[in-house]
Amino acid sequence: MRIRQTSVFMERALERFKEITELFNEAGLNIRAHSLVGHSSTPYKILRMIVDDTDQAVSVLKNRGLSVKTDEVLAVEVDDRAGGLFRILDVLEKEGLELKYTYAAVHCVSTKAAMIFKFEDLDRAARVLADHGIVLFASEEL
Repeated sequence: MRIRQTSVFMERALERFKEITELFNEAGLNIRAHSLVGHSSTPYKILRMIVDDTDQAVSVLKNRGLSVKTDEVLAVEVDDRAGGLFRILDVLEKEGLELKYTYAAVHCVSTKAAMIFKFEDLDRAARVLADHGIVLFASEEL
């Protein structure tokens, strides 16, 4: 099950991230998962987010003049125990899938975790995961 991710290219990470959270607070938007990445030698960062209303988030960010992109990712259920993530990565590697990036997300079920995965071939990745009994979440389930 594909979900939409919102990404913002930015510099001055703390200042800009705070500004985005303020804008989202004013708009009633909730960030359900996020990852802020960038090389330590450059001031430029990429903020990737799963939000409860992607279209509204994009509108808010673009109205502020920010560089925004949306993309599709998978939200995958991971057993919250030793070997939980290994099981999923093992399946993906055996099936020859190439992982672009991943980050953790909060999930309301305490014995499970959620992780966001980005693949070149999302449809194939979703089929492979489902064929191995690995649960995918819809964005409203995060």
